[in-house]
Amino acid sequence: MKWFCLLLVFALPAASPSFTVVYQIDAKSRLFLNGSTNINTFQCFCKDQFQVATLYGTRHERNRSIQFQKAQLLIKTDLISCKNKLMNKDLHKALKSDDFPYIKMELLEALPQHNEPQLAPNTWYNYKANTNLTIAGVTKPVTLTLQLNKQSAHLFRIIASKELLMSDFNVKPRTPFNMIRISDQIIINFDLLVLVSAPATAS
Repeated sequence: MKWFCLLLVFALPAASPSFTVVYQIDAKSRLFLNGSTNINTFQCFCKDQFQVATLYGTRHERNRSIQFQKAQLLIKTDLISCKNKLMNKDLHKALKSDDFPYIKMELLEALPQHNEPQLAPNTWYNYKANTNLTIAGVTKPVTLTLQLNKQSAHLFRIIASKELLMSDFNVKPRTPFNMIRISDQIIINFDLLVLVSAPATAS
């Protein structure tokens, strides 16, 4: 799975407007959904193998924004598990996994919400990211607020969450046994550990 990775915001040298970052998402990272029914709440997790990937971007000094090329996160629908076989089957069918096997998030632009020229260790920094999110073949613009923490010279933690309405993507939650009503609102959560195996370089 290729991460649209927001880690570039820390690694980019100020003097280099264009850059390349080689990275990998650690297996301890978590990507999960929170939802609710008329009876209780539930969580669905996605576990995948993360390969080494390369990210390309350009920094604009005028407004400090960072724009990206081919920066995508692909979430395989069939790997989303709610730890319940019936719920998994219903969720995959609602997400039209046979026709659209991936949920896709494309990172377009990120803007730091701080003025620090360099990131201090073990300190949280806020960023705003503009993305396109595609679910079940429907694409919508989504703005994310994320936090980044530099845990060591090569290890970074990124967390973010976003409330979404499944109806915005023409997804109709199925209701098992016609008694349990699933809420239209879900929260998608990212908690990622990102290992940088090569520093950012000018391109």
